[in-house]
Amino acid sequence: MRELENIIERAVIFSEKKIILPENLPREFGIKAGAARIDDFFKGFSIKKAQKIMEKRLILRALESTGGNRTKSAKLLEISHPSLLSKIKTYKI
Repeated sequence: MRELENIIERAVIFSEKKIILPENLPREFGIKAGAARIDDFFKGFSIKKAQKIMEKRLILRALESTGGNRTKSAKLLEISHPSLLSKIKTYKI
């Protein structure tokens, strides 16, 4: 969770505009320049809600890239397997 906070904070700091653009995010987010604006994904100003949205998206991408293998997904996400299982339950994935 702290890593996601750092990524969002860095994107806010380095953004030249009042919104975070895809090019302000690391490539591993899978969002390319010219894609939908980051604020299209988030409603309001809640960092907690934004973190949850991004966390769920990253979990879904990891599961997709590993063919649904939860152990490999946990390794990609750099979290423990039990933590991933808990998040899957929380986000109803």
